Amino acid sequence: MDQIRTYFNRFIELTDEEWRAFGSCLQYTKVARGSLLLNAGEKCDSLAFIQQGLFRFYTLRDGEEKITGFFFSGDFVSNYRSFLTGQPSDHYIEAMQDSAVHIIRHRDLQSLYDRYKNMERLGRFISEQLYLTVASRLDSFMFDTPAERYLALQKRNSKLLEEIPQYMIASYLGIKPETLSRIRARQ
Repeated sequence: MDQIRTYFNRFIELTDEEWRAFGSCLQYTKVARGSLLLNAGEKCDSLAFIQQGLFRFYTLRDGEEKITGFFFSGDFVSNYRSFLTGQPSDHYIEAMQDSAVHIIRHRDLQSLYDRYKNMERLGRFISEQLYLTVASRLDSFMFDTPAERYLALQKRNSKLLEEIPQYMIASYLGIKPETLSRIRARQ
C-alpha cells in the first residue's frame, strides 16, 4: 500500500481520510504467471496497480499475437478503453511472472470521485498520463526507427526486459525477431 501512496503523492497528496476511503476500495490479489487478468470479450471493470510483477497486453489477429504493451511494477494495467466505455475488451492482460496487484472496481472509483474532489483530480491526472503514454507510443511508431523504439523500451526497464522472450519484444516493437536480433547485435 505504501508503494501506491508514494506513487499518488507524486501527483497530488491525499488526506488521511481520502487515503483510508481509497484503501478500503482496493483488493489485493496475487496473480500466477500465465494467468489472465482480463480475457478478450470481457468488459474491463477495474484498474490494477502492479505492486510486483510483469504483465503483457496483447490481442490476437489472424491467429497471431500482437503485443501492444508491457506493464511493470509501479504501473497501472487495464484495458482503459473498455474500462471507460463498458464495451468488451479486444485485448488480453496476462501475468508474465508471479505478480501482486491492487485492484479497484469502476463503481468504487466513481463513488470516490463523487465523494472527494482530490480523488477526481487524481483520476484526471492519471488519465492524462495514460493519454500521453499512448500518444508517445503512436509518435514512436510514426517517427522512430525500430532500434530507437527498442532503446526506449530498454531504458524504461532493462532488468525486466531480460525476462521477456525476444519474439514478444519484437511483436511489441512491430518487427520480426530476426530484426531484433540484428538490433541487439549492434549494441
